[in-house]
Amino acid sequence: MTDVVMPQMGESIVEGTLTKWLKKPGERIERDEPLFEISTDKVDTEIPSPAAGTLAEVLVEEGKTVGINTVVARINEGGTAAASAPASGVGYTSMPYAAIFLYSVARPMPMRAAASVTRPSQARSASSRKRFSNAAIASAHC
Repeated sequence: MTDVVMPQMGESIVEGTLTKWLKKPGERIERDEPLFEISTDKVDTEIPSPAAGTLAEVLVEEGKTVGINTVVARINEGGTAAASAPASGVGYTSMPYAAIFLYSVARPMPMRAAASVTRPSQARSASSRKRFSNAAIASAHC
């Protein structure tokens, strides 16, 4: 059996909300196939399966917030897949952060009303602008 854990999606992330299961217990799943969706304060993402097999049991229900590295499900690896899997039940803690990030979908940022932008050159009136010749500038710096 392979434990499926809540991944750490960044250094400051300590928990995540399991928003939706994409597979039901008893269904066949392939390695890296999306298994469930999570939501954190920084990202919403689909989490891939760490192994091929059958989703044996779901330990965390949809809508529940759990800490990182919490076991959320177990996958029963059938046939030769179980023989080649590590005995430690490796979960997402060994998966590179970049691989998990590929499944990420950044949360949309709230739209703000566009403020009128005034360029510094537009802020001053034409009469207040001072013009200098290159010779005057050169003499001031010598």
